[in-house]
Amino acid sequence: MHGADIQASGVHATLVTHPANPCGQPAIRRGLTSVTGLSTDTARTIVAARTERPFKDLEDVARRTLLPARLMEHLATAGAFDSFGDHRRTTLWTAGAFPRSHQPYLPGLGALAPAPDLPAMTPAEQTAADLATTGANATTHPIEHIRAYLQQRGALPAAAVRTLADQTRVRVGGLAKYLQRPPTARGVAFGALEDETGMINLVFSPPVWEHHRRLLIEALAVLLEGHVERSHGAFNVIVHRLEPLRVSAPTRRRTGR
Repeated sequence: MHGADIQASGVHATLVTHPANPCGQPAIRRGLTSVTGLSTDTARTIVAARTERPFKDLEDVARRTLLPARLMEHLATAGAFDSFGDHRRTTLWTAGAFPRSHQPYLPGLGALAPAPDLPAMTPAEQTAADLATTGANATTHPIEHIRAYLQQRGALPAAAVRTLADQTRVRVGGLAKYLQRPPTARGVAFGALEDETGMINLVFSPPVWEHHRRLLIEALAVLLEGHVERSHGAFNVIVHRLEPLRVSAPTRRRTGR
């Protein structure tokens, strides 16, 4: 999987091959519309400008596309400007300033101040930035960044949980997904927990669901305790209790310039 790239992405996702191995397995290149807030029409405008001639730098993108500061910042956070050479935090700092710098200004007041010397995002922050702007990660699963902490808490990876015997007590952490409470299930709710090794099915009794429903909906990730249930070829984890897990988020750029 390749992330969105202002120089290479199409409007929507495409399949790409490595130039050194054109007959190899293709990978997915995320489209520009995968970035939060970018409409199909806006993405087409970007691709049309790039087709006319490649973008030279961040300022060239701002000048030729006339994107508002908000969308420039979304693209920067998603790593779409990484190919210009600056690291993502510096790009985010300057991306929103270029549109404003091209608005009418008094003589002598239009120069754009250089970005301060900012530290590069950590891998965990880059993953969080991908999730915040595209809803998915192009490289590392977010739970992989906190695997050492989960091990300290006695949490097993999902792949290991799937090998456990029926009724085994277990602790596991990950992203809660596909939560649902069918009206025919007598108050029982279902979902899944995903980490870097795979996914496991979850079952919530009515009291557990009512007590933890808001946490499940709002938390970025959760640590849960429960027990394994194997029945008629099906595998589930019956959840007993949960707590939120902290996942690193991208540092926000200060808006005062």
